Amino acid sequence: MGASAGETRTLELSFPEEYGAQELAGRRATFEISVKEVKRKELPELGEDFAIDAGFDDIEELREDIRSRLLAADEARVESEFRQAALDAAVAGASVPVTGELVAARAREMWERMIHSLSHRGISREAYLQITGRQEDEILEEMRPEADLALRREAVLTAVVAAEGIAPSEEELLEVLQPTAAREGIEAQTLLEDLRKAGRLEEVREDLAARQAIELIAAAAKPIALARAEAREKLWTPEKGAAEDAGEPAGAVEAGGLWTPDR
Repeated sequence: MGASAGETRTLELSFPEEYGAQELAGRRATFEISVKEVKRKELPELGEDFAIDAGFDDIEELREDIRSRLLAADEARVESEFRQAALDAAVAGASVPVTGELVAARAREMWERMIHSLSHRGISREAYLQITGRQEDEILEEMRPEADLALRREAVLTAVVAAEGIAPSEEELLEVLQPTAAREGIEAQTLLEDLRKAGRLEEVREDLAARQAIELIAAAAKPIALARAEAREKLWTPEKGAAEDAGEPAGAVEAGGLWTPDR
């Protein structure tokens, strides 16, 4: 605030908690800002002329279009979160042997992928470590739980794909490739053949099979109302009773089955 064109300022700031790059969210950083020019945005008046210029008959049609698109985006987000929750519920109930070596290797892979992504934003490995004030070993250790969960998810999805005989057809591959092909200005069939020649088609097929497995899991999951979920959290379970008898917090005993009068 108050800076003029030509000024340079150094600011101590924090990345927002909801920052797009999760690895930087909430982190403190020093920014050196050079002000090139100062502009003021002047929005047009919201009225019938504006709506017509935007390709609508009137302002109400514009409002309805915006409302529909916002609603569709919200619904897509909720559906995505539900699919992820259903998958994680399946993972929690599965027995997946994961070794420490596998977890460490996946954590290292995640770290290197993150650094590669940051490099495209102009942030080097050294700069990131300086911004966060941590050592690489600390970061790798923090990534272990996420790496462990990722491996378990993959194992469950691989098992579901095998058990259900999921094998995406050529038509399904063409459908999933259509948006990318449209962006690149080519036919989906051409993109498919290019991927086949490059030896990458099987990778796309496996990714689509995993997505179809998630859809299968989500279809079998039964959503419940928020009020019911909150009530379920308050119900007595044998584990909670054991913890209370031992004078421990309820979460100290590993969670198991829910006690009900009939089973």
